[in-house]
Amino acid sequence: MANVTFPFPFPQHLELMLPEIIIAIMAMTLLIWDLFLGKDKKAWIAYATIATCIGAAFATLYITTGTPLTTFYGYFVMDPFASFSKLLMFLATVFAVILSLDYMKDEENVGEYYCLILFALLGMMLMVSSNNFVTMYLGLELMALSVYVLVAYQRDVLRSSEAALKYFILGALSSGMLLYGITFLYGVTASFGFDAIGAGLVSANDSAHGVVMLGMVFVLAGLAFKVSIAPFHMWTPDTYEGAPTPVTAFISVAPKIAGFVVFMRVLHDVLPAVQADYTMILVFLAGLTIIVGNVAAIAQRNIKRMLAYSTIGHVGFILMGLIAGNAAGYSASLVYLTVYLFMNMGVFAIIILMRRDGIQGELLDDFAGLSKVRPGYALAMGLLLFSLAGIPFLGGFWAKYVVIMAAIETGHLYLALLAIIFSVVGCFYYLRVIKYMYFDEARVSFNFIENPLMKMTVVVTALAVTAIGLYPEPVIGICRQALVGLI
Repeated sequence: MANVTFPFPFPQHLELMLPEIIIAIMAMTLLIWDLFLGKDKKAWIAYATIATCIGAAFATLYITTGTPLTTFYGYFVMDPFASFSKLLMFLATVFAVILSLDYMKDEENVGEYYCLILFALLGMMLMVSSNNFVTMYLGLELMALSVYVLVAYQRDVLRSSEAALKYFILGALSSGMLLYGITFLYGVTASFGFDAIGAGLVSANDSAHGVVMLGMVFVLAGLAFKVSIAPFHMWTPDTYEGAPTPVTAFISVAPKIAGFVVFMRVLHDVLPAVQADYTMILVFLAGLTIIVGNVAAIAQRNIKRMLAYSTIGHVGFILMGLIAGNAAGYSASLVYLTVYLFMNMGVFAIIILMRRDGIQGELLDDFAGLSKVRPGYALAMGLLLFSLAGIPFLGGFWAKYVVIMAAIETGHLYLALLAIIFSVVGCFYYLRVIKYMYFDEARVSFNFIENPLMKMTVVVTALAVTAIGLYPEPVIGICRQALVGLI
């Protein structure tokens, strides 16, 4: 028999991809298992999804070392930065699955729903471990295609189909812009690797400056769409309102974490040679995002739509950490993403609990008088909303504090002042919900079904933002340590 010679040797350190392998194998296994389960046993798929995320989290902790390692010929990197980001995404996915248990139990093809969540998670994991534009783009598209289907999962609901179509069209446009920008950077450096492009741009001659600027602008625009930075935020309100509420909770947190981690890698590894140029662009985008998000949220009567604009405002704050461009700024953005995970998931858990007897629980009127009937949920909702508003001393206050201080320390005083002003503006629409809960009379009944896991989610998230608010140092320290290997 003739000897067969493969063009590439077997990848070293393949164990670094153990969490991704677990998620991929279990997603395909659950898809097949779903075919043999009766409708009354579909919840087992959800519990298996939670177990898969927990197993992948332990695998991530097991393989994490203080030294960055690569596999697949340098296309995939595993460092503390990627590990911490994946742990946040595992937690967000577990919360999203818990939120889905009662909400999705009467829907068709429930098993496929949880498999799509795992595939979206797999795409995000590839994104945060990417050390190359090819890997990053493959992960991004796997995530995006899964999320498009999740948004339209309730096919008989017109607003869901409409939201998914808008998201898909604008998403395809942004992906094209991102690819267009990557081709310009490849044309200058003849490489797709982050480090190689960064080194190539440093040594590029002046005649290539225009091409580099064009590539930078298109890459930033493509990434800005994925994390809802204004003016690339147009898809966000319709998608949040139209998607099933657990999907809205999922896409409000997990893709944002993945998107900002990629943003940090691209800015730090690919574009250091043009830091002065991209900083000016990001300062403008951050200011615009903060203004648009907080002003537009005031006019909303649908709480999911209000939270969509709220998310846009928070994205502007997270972007301030990236503008700082140093370890303090990046760690501040990680702190914000961590706290935001608990705040948002808790709020959406309570919104889902408000769904009963044909009432979606999405209008502000649906919360009127909640404190008189369910004082515990009203207290938790109040704590979470106060935290989102940045009221001392809750987790959201420290999240805003660290990014504003990072901006001030790097000389962006006017942007910090703008952020403070619109934090006060943002208090209005959060406090309005609290006013409905505590000072208005009930207009609808509150006979909703209380799932023990949902109750646990509300309690855990409310306690988390309170604990972080009272003692933020552990979270801040962990986020600083997570940057080992990136900076």
